[in-house]
Formats: sequence, C-alpha cells, structure tokens
Amino acid sequence: MPGFRIAAILTALVALAMAPAAAQATGTQSSQITGWTSSEAGTPANDPYLISYDNAGTTLTVTGTAVGMTSVDVVCYYGASPTEARLAASVAVHDGTFNTGAQLLKPIAGHACRLRAIPAGTESSAESNSFAGPGLAISEAALPLTTPSGSGVNQNTPYNFYLNDVTFSGFAAWSAVGTPPKSLNPFIACGGPEIAPINSSFDVGNFAIDCAGSLLSDDLGAFGGRSEIQIDGHNAYDPASALSLFTAAGSSPASENIAGFPKSLATTVQWDPATGLMSSQTSEPLVECNWPVNVEVPTFAVCPSFVDSGVKLERDVTTSDGGRVVTVSDTLSSTDGKVHTVDLLYDNAIGVSGDADGDRGYEFPGQTGFSQYATGNTVPGPSSAPGTILVRTNVTAPDGDPNEAAGAITFGTAPSGFAFTSNGDFEEHNVVVVPAGGSARLSHIYSVGYSVADVTAMASAAQDRFNAPSVVIGSPADGMTTSSPTVTLSGITSAGSGVASLVVGGQKVSVAPDGSWTAPVALSPGTNTITAVVTDGAGATAQAQVAVVYIPPSPSPPPPPAVKCRVPRLKGKKLATAERALRQARCRVGKIKRVKSKAVRKGRVTSASPSAGHTFPSGHKIELFVSKGR
Repeated sequence: MPGFRIAAILTALVALAMAPAAAQATGTQSSQITGWTSSEAGTPANDPYLISYDNAGTTLTVTGTAVGMTSVDVVCYYGASPTEARLAASVAVHDGTFNTGAQLLKPIAGHACRLRAIPAGTESSAESNSFAGPGLAISEAALPLTTPSGSGVNQNTPYNFYLNDVTFSGFAAWSAVGTPPKSLNPFIACGGPEIAPINSSFDVGNFAIDCAGSLLSDDLGAFGGRSEIQIDGHNAYDPASALSLFTAAGSSPASENIAGFPKSLATTVQWDPATGLMSSQTSEPLVECNWPVNVEVPTFAVCPSFVDSGVKLERDVTTSDGGRVVTVSDTLSSTDGKVHTVDLLYDNAIGVSGDADGDRGYEFPGQTGFSQYATGNTVPGPSSAPGTILVRTNVTAPDGDPNEAAGAITFGTAPSGFAFTSNGDFEEHNVVVVPAGGSARLSHIYSVGYSVADVTAMASAAQDRFNAPSVVIGSPADGMTTSSPTVTLSGITSAGSGVASLVVGGQKVSVAPDGSWTAPVALSPGTNTITAVVTDGAGATAQAQVAVVYIPPSPSPPPPPAVKCRVPRLKGKKLATAERALRQARCRVGKIKRVKSKAVRKGRVTSASPSAGHTFPSGHKIELFVSKGR
C-alpha cells in the first residue's frame, strides 16, 4: 500500500533518542554494566533477549560500576553511526556502583542495541569502548488496543494489537490483518508482517517484506475497487479495517460507533527468552456493511451498521531462523453452518517510501531474473505450488547492499494471479471455498536477507516446509523373491524446492517432470536391501528402502551317462541266444557268417567281430561267426 516508508520508520526508531550537545568520554571515565533483571516472569537475569509488554508496564533494573562519574544515563546504542534510546537518566553513582531501580522497558523496546552507562546529560557521537555493556534484543507487545472511550456501546472494544519481534539478526512487526499503514502511530506495523534484516552493528536494513499478507479495506482499484476480503461477493472487514472505513462527519458516526461493530478479536502471544522468537494466534470476526451493494470507500450512508459475515479468520504467525523468517497461516471457518466462497487479495508492499520510485524488482515463479512493474501491471498465477516470489528493494543497488535487502514470499497454495498498485505494492489473488461448518487454510512464509542467494536458500527451505522431500518405491513389493539377477525399481519423488538428484542402489537416476522414475538394479544372491535417496534444492534428503531376495535357479542335472555297446562273450552260444545277448548289451546284430569248425558244434557261435570286451556307442553292429560243423 502507499507508503510508510523509510523516513517514517526511522522517525519512529529515533523518536526516543536523546540528543543533547555531544560530549566525549574522558580517559578517566569508564563504566561497566554488570547485571540486569526484567520484571517479566520467565525471563532469566542477564538474558540478552528481553520483551516489553507495554500494557503491563514491563520494567528493567540495571546495575553496574562507574569510574569518574557521579551520575550516569543508561542508554541503548544501535547502528554503525550510533543512535541512542534512553532507559534511565541521571542515575546516581555511590561508591563506584549504580542501580537504576525498576525502569519502564518501553523506551528502548523495538531495538537490537548495545546497553551502556554514559556520563549523565551527555551523548557520545561515537560510541566509546570505555563504557562496557551487553548487546540486547528487545521485543515489544501492545495488546489489546481498544476503541476510544466515548464510542458508545462499542467503546473500549479490542480491535487491534501490536507485536514487534526483535532478535540480533531480524526485525519483524505485525498487527491485525486489516491494519492500514500509519494507523497505529507510533507503532510502525501494518496488517501483515514487516520484516527487515539486522546487521552486526544493529542497523535495520530496508523492509524487503512490508505489510505482507495484509487484508485491508481497499484494494486501490487493483481488482476493480473493493475490499481485500470478499465473502460470497460482499466486501468484508476485520475489526481493524472496519474501524478504518470512515471517521465521524457531522451527524454521521465513526465506523467504530455503529451497530454490529465486531467485538470478539482475541490475541495470544508466546515469546521465547532463549531465542527471542515470537508467535501469536489471533481470532478475528469478519463483518459486512448492512447494505446490498459494495462500495469501495463506504460512508455511513451506505454502511449504517455491520452484520456478521458467517466467517471467522484465525491467523497464526511464527518467527524463525533468527527472526528473518515469518510463517503466516490463515484459517477461515464457517460460523453459521453454511458454505462460503471467500475471495482474498493479500497485499504485499516491498521496500519503504524514500526509495527511488521504480527501483523494486520481482522474480515470479517461472522467471529467470528480476523485473520492474508499474501500476496496473498483472502477472498470471503459477500452475503449481509451493512456489516463491523473490523481491529486491532496489535492483540498481549492488546485491548485498547493507542499506537495502532481498526477500522471498513463499506460498503453499497457488494464487490465481497478481496485480500491481504501484512498483512497490501488489495484490495476490486467492479464492477458497469454506465448507459448511468447516474451514479452509492458506499459508505463506516470508524471508528476508541482504543478498539474493541468502533469501533463495531460505525460500527453498520454506518450500520444503510446505512439501518436504519424499521418495516412494512403488515396485517391487518389499520382500519380493526373484530368480532374475536384475530387478527394475519404479516409484515417484517430490520436493517443494525441487529434486536436485535421485540415487537408487548407488546409481544416479533421472526423474521425469511428474516425479516418476525407474531404475534397473543388479542383485547378489540372498537378500538385497536397495535404498533410494532423494536430495532436494535446499540440500535436504529423504530415502526409501525395499528388500529383494535373489535365489539363483538350481544348476541343470548332469546328462545321463551315454549308453554303450559292450560286446559280451558269445562263443559257444546258440545263435538265438547270442543275438539276444547282443541286444541286451545295447549292440546290434551285424552280418552272420557260417564257418566250418571242428571245435564248436554246429549252430553255435564260434566268434564275434569285434571280439568280446570291446565298447562302442549304443547300437554298434557286431558280426557273428556261426559253426556249420565239419
């Protein structure tokens, strides 16, 4: 949305800074902060992570030593050209020590900074190492924020909140989804998270993600002029956007004074003193104007009262990765037992005002470089999800410029399209159907850093959160037995950040565009455990295994011994007997010759040729000599 941009943010950051005439510490002046204790339950003493619950009046007590000073100011420095926010002024030094007593933490909340005790009434233009103290990251929470007194039946109604999660590497602030820019002064939050990286000097970079995921009361004409939430075709509003619709004019009341103003906004917050990371859960009723026709900018005349839309929005926000990644999940629930079509325009601003106009760059899914867009430009929705839109706050600046930033908007459900309201702001269109009595969910993950490579890596990991790497072996079945020395495996693999490689049975395998694959694998006798390992674009891995039992076929039995013809002893046998003996010996009867013999009686075999004892292949013919007498 049109911008609250760098100048406004820097004004908010330094509003608490004190700026008397500069004075340098002398060589005889020094101090050291030795301890600090927060009044917030659960925060350990000397914890580098602190949180100020503004509504509860969180306090901080600081103790230390000081030399050469009768009183000190306890301040927090932030930035390479240091600016200071003051916690306590003119704290007396007794016997070389000081104790601030309980001081409201709010004046230094919202900063990562270096805590110092300096001579009272002075400000060092260059931070002096003579004043030693810890680095602190101080988050902030203000909830609930309520409508003003005098708002009739709706006075003091919770309609908003402010959360600011600060770590040593990231700054993230957010409020109710419909919070317009600049509406929570001095807080800088918009409806969706504003996220910037923080460097080692505690300088806050440009807000690569700004007002992202907001659902405001006006789309600035990007999709025809409407609210960024429509339910069943009617403009709808959360409490923050409902309050922003119109102010009192003449006899017309402000929007928070009319009947039906939503009253059940509820927010809970968790903050981790070990990491400084924060999460929140918010439930917001959605209302519509009690009027049959949509108006882009309603007035009391066309919005005399609000009516319940039948849909509730619950938003969960979680910071991670040192505060540079924010996950936002929206659950839309039917509260009246009816089916509802919810049309959403998520607002996404990039960078802050003060940047040169037109310097923001965007790389949508399917694109291979950063492009610049202007009011009225559109981009078609992607064909699949998850996906990521990479952004840069200034494409003319060197990648990694500490005064600029890069970011990533990762979506878990494919939007239907995008439309730009300016070079620095675009709307993301999503339509979901909420079942009767049920719910529908949309989630985004936002990442920031100083370089494109940095946020690309975080975006790959974010896509994996929506679709973790997986590989499935569909065939063969686990435990299959085969007599073949090879087996062909087949399956499917996927990963939100894309499949970088697939290795099956130790060999690299190609993957089809739809994620399917096949791989022949050689087997060894016995049980073979075959592993498929997928590596995704973020470097994460997943694996699947299957066992295949290879039983080689039994060897063929040796051929039966060849049948032989072994000539038997035939001499003296009758011819018929000799012939029978030859057949039994697998021989054949050959020629029969009659010969005279004095020694062998007529009709009997005198000899055989070949003679007895010789061996031949089966069926060999044996010639017989038979006696015909003298």
